[in-house]
Amino acid sequence: MFTAVHIVIGLAQLGLAVIGTRHVLRHRGRYAWIPLGVIYGLVYDNLVIAAGSWLGEGALLRALNVPRFVIHALLTPLLCIFAVGAARRAGLAWAQSRAVHAAVCLAATALVAWGGYWDIVRLDLVPARFFDTLRYVNHGAPPGPPLGAVITILVLVGVGALLWRRVRWPWLLLGGAVMFLAAGAGAQLVAVGNLGEIALTGALLATEILLLSAGPKLRPAAAAA
Repeated sequence: MFTAVHIVIGLAQLGLAVIGTRHVLRHRGRYAWIPLGVIYGLVYDNLVIAAGSWLGEGALLRALNVPRFVIHALLTPLLCIFAVGAARRAGLAWAQSRAVHAAVCLAATALVAWGGYWDIVRLDLVPARFFDTLRYVNHGAPPGPPLGAVITILVLVGVGALLWRRVRWPWLLLGGAVMFLAAGAGAQLVAVGNLGEIALTGALLATEILLLSAGPKLRPAAAAA
């Protein structure tokens, strides 16, 4: 059952990735490659999990699972940069500061380094079964939720709240909130967290399409932010 769920989720993420790629190539948005990288990573993540029960334990499945951790560690924190970039393009005054942008880039880099240490340097993969799925998990990870992912979601929720207030765009806030709640439930039911990722990536993609399509038209409404 859950193998089929991950196949469906992976294909749904692939659909979002294709839509996003076509839109970005048309409008050439530099920030858009960050969420697109995350979305393509989630396509891979879900399809590898779905393939686990067919491939069985062994060197091949273990090797296929390594990029799952590398992608999450290196790309997820970069969504903080995307969030501030979205606020900047929407005309929020605080986001226009170079100091703010530099600080967020440094913070995101620190989170990438943190994730890279635990999920790349300290990666210790062991097989784990969940109902009909088989994957490898990082036995060397620290206890508790992943720090980089939690901080990233909170940043997205915060920026999403500001976008809702200034440009009447609630979807980034809602997508981040659903992801936050689903991640908590996903501690007990992994597939729920993956379903939450669809809400988040859909919100990221919709936000990017809005910003690329509307451009400066959003700025007058946000000038006082």
